[in-house]
Amino acid sequence: MAKYRLVTFDAYSGLADFRATLTPVIARLLALPGDAATAFLTSWRAGQLRVAALSNALKRGRMSFHDCTALALEHAAVEHGIAVSADRRDELVAAWYPLRPWPEAPEVLRALKSRGCELALLSNGDRAMLEAIAGELPVSPDHIFSTEDSGAYKPAPEVYDLPVRALGIAREDYLHVAGGANDVIGAKSAGVACYWNNRTGERVLLPEFAADAEGPDLRGVLDLV
Repeated sequence: MAKYRLVTFDAYSGLADFRATLTPVIARLLALPGDAATAFLTSWRAGQLRVAALSNALKRGRMSFHDCTALALEHAAVEHGIAVSADRRDELVAAWYPLRPWPEAPEVLRALKSRGCELALLSNGDRAMLEAIAGELPVSPDHIFSTEDSGAYKPAPEVYDLPVRALGIAREDYLHVAGGANDVIGAKSAGVACYWNNRTGERVLLPEFAADAEGPDLRGVLDLV
């Protein structure tokens, strides 16, 4: 019997490898060499997260993650001195929808299902974006929890209440798999157990909210379930 009824996954870097998916798309559409495409994506992702954080801080309602992504793209283009046409912009933003999972994700998801766990995405993405990512997975998630439903982005604690409200479970009944340090802090501050898929060896800024366990890939999740 599994320790947790539900295992939720952050979609961006928790479960999906957005860098491997998007870097070749950027290189092709913007005619950039590999190193430049990687640098562009780093700027774009950082801007995407900053716009989401501003959406939280301004308290004027949640800006869609699609729009966060589009605004961050425009900012990255200016920062890197690259002209991006409207058609290219639409193609680049659309590439965030069907992100591919990490290589070990299929075996981990199948193992979790075999142990009786329900699976879910719990992510900043708009529902349409998360549904597209779910379509790339070898095991369909049982639930999709989008911050559209909470009205705020991670690490706001109400995000981690979504499974509790929707399924009537206690926080102790689910494990969240985070992809970034702020996601770890958000989950732990909300009283949710957390595994960190920490592929880059980061550290959390607030050590009191460290993950219950972390590792360089998703396989470590199985040690907690």
